[in-house]
Amino acid sequence: MRHAGKLLGGAVIAVMVALGFSGAAAAKSLADSKAVNGGLISVGIALEISEKCPDISARTLRGYSFLNSLKKQARAEGFSDDEIDAYVDDKAQKERLVGKARDYMRSKGVDGSTASYCKLGREEIAAKTQAGNLMRAR
Repeated sequence: MRHAGKLLGGAVIAVMVALGFSGAAAAKSLADSKAVNGGLISVGIALEISEKCPDISARTLRGYSFLNSLKKQARAEGFSDDEIDAYVDDKAQKERLVGKARDYMRSKGVDGSTASYCKLGREEIAAKTQAGNLMRAR
């Protein structure tokens, strides 16, 4: 019985190696990573608000630091630097994430007016959300 268990364990390992099993196998694409995508959406929200509201600015250094933490998260999930760069540069993924950020902002009352962007920005900052942590009210 012990011998059969060793054979089965060896077979599982052999199949994993043959299929190229890695930490990224659980999440086949970075698009499946909730942590990374949620973070990128937060960055997009903060960036758009800071561009549309003259009373709010982006915390640039904090933003770069946060983006680096997202890259580390992606690496920890088993993705290579090449996979991460390809994902970040993918136009369809950018459009998808921008769409999610804009959907969120619309759901919070942003109607395209400067006042609505400023209102949401102040709310995000006060609530200390991830997007709020990436902005500063002037």
